[in-house]
Amino acid sequence: MNEYSNAEHLRPVVYVDPEKCCNCHRCISVCPVKMCNNGSGDHVSVNHDLCIGCGTCIDACVHGARTGIDDMHTFFRDLKSETPMIAIVAPAVAVNFKGKDLELNGWLKSIGVKAVFDVSFGAELTTKSYVEQIKKENPDIMISQPCPALVSFVEIYQPQLIQHLAKADSPMAHTIECIRNFYPEYKDCKIAVISPCFAKRREFDENGRGDYNVTMKNLSIYFDEKGIDLSKFPKVQYDNPPAERAVLYSTPGGLMRTAERFVPGISAQTRKIEGQPAVFEYLSGLDRTLSAGGKPFYRLVDCLNCDKGCNRGGGTMNNNMPLDELEELVESRARARREHWKTSGYKPSKFALRKLEKTVNAYWKPGIYERKYYDRSAVMRKFIKTPTEEELQQIYASMEKHSKKDMYDCGACGYTGCEQMAIAIFNGLNRRENCHHYVMHLANQDHEKEIREAVNSITEAVRSGSEALRSNVHDLQEIRNMNTLTIDGIKELNTKIDGIWDIVGIINNVADQTKIIAFNAELEASSSGEAGKNFHIVATEIRRLSGTIIDSIKEIKDIIDEIQRASDRLILDSEKGTRQIDASCENAKSLERGFGSIMASSDTAAENQHEIKNYVGQVTASGDKIFNTLQQIAQGIEEFSQNTAGVSR
Repeated sequence: MNEYSNAEHLRPVVYVDPEKCCNCHRCISVCPVKMCNNGSGDHVSVNHDLCIGCGTCIDACVHGARTGIDDMHTFFRDLKSETPMIAIVAPAVAVNFKGKDLELNGWLKSIGVKAVFDVSFGAELTTKSYVEQIKKENPDIMISQPCPALVSFVEIYQPQLIQHLAKADSPMAHTIECIRNFYPEYKDCKIAVISPCFAKRREFDENGRGDYNVTMKNLSIYFDEKGIDLSKFPKVQYDNPPAERAVLYSTPGGLMRTAERFVPGISAQTRKIEGQPAVFEYLSGLDRTLSAGGKPFYRLVDCLNCDKGCNRGGGTMNNNMPLDELEELVESRARARREHWKTSGYKPSKFALRKLEKTVNAYWKPGIYERKYYDRSAVMRKFIKTPTEEELQQIYASMEKHSKKDMYDCGACGYTGCEQMAIAIFNGLNRRENCHHYVMHLANQDHEKEIREAVNSITEAVRSGSEALRSNVHDLQEIRNMNTLTIDGIKELNTKIDGIWDIVGIINNVADQTKIIAFNAELEASSSGEAGKNFHIVATEIRRLSGTIIDSIKEIKDIIDEIQRASDRLILDSEKGTRQIDASCENAKSLERGFGSIMASSDTAAENQHEIKNYVGQVTASGDKIFNTLQQIAQGIEEFSQNTAGVSR
């Protein structure tokens, strides 16, 4: 007996490395019972008393954080210390070592194992035990129990089905009990089980049979590490009689096909079911049916946890093997065994069947292959409490689930739905931070906070911009007033220039008349001889001065024309600038009103981001317009200044 040989605790068969586990919940998503996992910390730990040991999480973990626990180290240690040892080998060996099961026997005996037995023959004995119970008790339904993971599931989670489990033990237990009863020469030997399942260790704890569970997976890893090539070892036959079609037990429906030989037609009364989640859904549904007083449709349930049966159990290495190749390895072995017993075909000879039946009966005795089961549901009730509706609603509220639309049932947390996740949180097995909806809620809150901060920044900028616009409007109005005064001054200047034209005309007339008079005086002085000589000189100078005045008057006219043209252009530009200043003022006032609207709506900025963007665009565009207007006004003033400066020169 060992510390796990009781109904209170189950031996750990799954190891979790906290350093490698990243709490991704992939293990929870594939776990058929969920609540054995605790994802509330920085890694997902396992409650071994609630774990059924199926090993599904081991293959699912892509981080190498989960590994199966078997007895291989202890097996080699005790073998090295010369502990007497025999081995039994499960039918899945044909697949896991690709038809080299007899070479494996050769290797086992080379390392000191005294005898090797085929569990397939134990499966023949198991089938007989099932048939005997059916004949003797005629039960309404009988659930097969070769799979230790399903036995643990029934004991922990569906205890009402315990009464319907077959009384006969598993093929491995039959093989071990057969050795203990019919091979006295090995009575002092410990028994190593070469198995495809980590959970088998628990079966040995519970039924007291078997000493070492050595999984094919770890054995294969050992062969790779040590460079061991099985093909180099001799083929060694098993030390017990060969099985017939019971070599199919590792394949779904293997029990059903073997039982058909004992009870023709039983296949039609058998429910074959395997794989997750189908087998668990079926057993749970069967429990509800029977508890409600319903009648089962099938008489025998041939069930296995793993999708491809024990051939792809948790303790195997062939998950990537094509299905056809896998099944061919099993079927070819079955054909060889049927050929040995001469039972091939649908109607084997009566002689062959009698010979086979006689061999099986020689190793079967009533009562020695039965086992007991334990109701472990109290352990489940101890760790898993069911919340009330009020408590459930409180959990939902803490997860920010306030309405039906918040119930995603997305499975991202690893559970089947939001309710199961909430129950896990209620029992301290998880936390809301692992809920996709809650994480998105937090992310949205952070996003809203960022928006709020950005809007506050924009609001402050808008406030500053609004003040600058008010100042800008005031400055524009000042510029407009100055521009108006400039226009008025230029118009007044034009009026005065018109007066200058009159004066220039008078001067020009006077100069013309003076020039004519001087010309006439010059003629008179010439006719007066010496007496008019001096007068002639004066008259000539006057005529020349008059000509100069006339030429200057022409230059003055050109300058005045140029001044008038420049002033006319400046008036037009200034009036245009005034209109643009008025438009810019209106834009600035409109933007100021827009800024006020932005500040008024800043509390709901998350909904007004598009509006804010439009206003900011308007601010930029209008700012450009104002700047261009001011540039045009400045340019016009500069041109006028240059023109007037040219006149002054």
